[in-house]
Amino acid sequence: MSIFNTTIFNPTKSNEKYASSFRRSTAASIDISIVLFLRIIAMQILGAIWMNNAIIEFIQEFREKFGTETMKNTPEHIDFVVHHRVFVYALTFYFLIIMVGAIYHAYLNSSSWMGTIGKRIMKITIITNNNLKIGLKRGLLHYFLSILPFAFILFLTSFQFKNELTFYQAVTYSETMIFFGILFLLWIQIHLFTKNKTTAYDLICNTVLVNGKTEAKWPWSKTDKQC
Repeated sequence: MSIFNTTIFNPTKSNEKYASSFRRSTAASIDISIVLFLRIIAMQILGAIWMNNAIIEFIQEFREKFGTETMKNTPEHIDFVVHHRVFVYALTFYFLIIMVGAIYHAYLNSSSWMGTIGKRIMKITIITNNNLKIGLKRGLLHYFLSILPFAFILFLTSFQFKNELTFYQAVTYSETMIFFGILFLLWIQIHLFTKNKTTAYDLICNTVLVNGKTEAKWPWSKTDKQC
């Protein structure tokens, strides 16, 4: 099929239009490995030119004020950390690390490849329900919605260790936790039950993954329009 001047061809003999769960999962695994590698590089660079000195200064100032380098969960220690410039630095640092993945996914998914490196290897592309190439804003929204389950996992893990609970006890701690647990499962597994094998974030963004890849040699090859 053709989307403006970008042609998608089906590389398989199958007439199945929509990407299978196996192809999606494999593509996601490849992309996770690539983004992890890019984030490690970004962390090393940012650490060397920025964060390392800030952390050293924070430790020195903390030791001078409290006579120890061991931080505890006390109001005084928490207040010192929150009001120290290293706290803002740390938030900015983690935001930039998250944005590495956001830019990787949003740019490539909205590029002439219409997919990340993982998707291209697995020969699948992401398009809108109207068969249009997605735009950068939609790509960013799609990415951040896709990582919401990780936020729940981080919260659940933190809650579990803070209250010294088992995983089952943490999940079933309250009706709210059970609700979010069910929502989490639906969020990551709903594609098994949808007609077009779409995820929750695909449904919200009006996107779908289809078999085939574009003939564009580079992600920055020009196309006419996007949505």
